[in-house]
Amino acid sequence: MNMPGIDEKVAFLSRPEAYPDRSARVETKQTHMSWVFLTENQAWKLKKPVCTEYLDFSTPEARRRDCHMEVRLNRRLASDVYNGVVPLTLRNGRDLQLGGPGTRIDWLVSMRRLRS
Repeated sequence: MNMPGIDEKVAFLSRPEAYPDRSARVETKQTHMSWVFLTENQAWKLKKPVCTEYLDFSTPEARRRDCHMEVRLNRRLASDVYNGVVPLTLRNGRDLQLGGPGTRIDWLVSMRRLRS
């Protein structure tokens, strides 16, 4: 089974049909550590597979642990913002989806979208 690369993950997550709220569009923002995908009502954060002197997101397991830590720590002050951690799964060896059955290949933090 060929695992999707980061470009395939980002392309999938940039499409409105990838999300359960069936948003009309997705805005994609990029930082040095992650991509954030903004739907009409939610924000989804995918951590980049990077390793620096102060963080290590080089493996899916490291990204999973950090997603859970981020949610646990930030819920203390923003419990109404952080929904939880959602796996990015590969169904039937070829179809990406958020959650659901399949092989868990990466992890996203799910949040309520804040309006500016």
